Amino acid sequence: MSNLKLKTLIKEEYYNLMEVENSLSQDDLTEILEGYLEAALWTEEDNLKSQMGDDSNMYNDDEEGESDIDKLIRLTSEFQRKPIMNFIVDNIDPDSKIQAYMDIKTFITFAGRDAIVEAIEENGLGKLGHDIWLTRNGHGAGFFDHSYEFEKNLMDAAHKLKSVDLYITDDYKLVFSNA
Repeated sequence: MSNLKLKTLIKEEYYNLMEVENSLSQDDLTEILEGYLEAALWTEEDNLKSQMGDDSNMYNDDEEGESDIDKLIRLTSEFQRKPIMNFIVDNIDPDSKIQAYMDIKTFITFAGRDAIVEAIEENGLGKLGHDIWLTRNGHGAGFFDHSYEFEKNLMDAAHKLKSVDLYITDDYKLVFSNA
């Protein structure tokens, strides 16, 4: 293949991808992101609960050999940390939400215009985000649950993102392992 043909193909593909990205409004991308984050919370809930451990004794005030001032400092610090009672999107760290948003845009680029349009027309924006999370992390559900003409494009794009986990930081924020 000549350099000119290769450059022409790359240019055509670039314009196709820009057409998809430009056809999605900010509200569309936000709805895809919401589906993605909800799927992340839903699939990671058991793992997150096990990470929380038993925080019912979080404010235990029986530290041996601890002075009153050290006890006050420790209890104040522990009181300011708010354990997560319910796993909701608001608990996800803003940097992780940005990373998820960037992952979605990368996915859209990898999948291509026709695959994205088909997935949205068939099942909607939120389901697209949901399926991106499920497929990228190998949850046994996702894009192959549908009869998409461009299923392979969607599956390949999700797998290129690689698997990612959600975990709880010491200050009780939910963070994606790739953020």
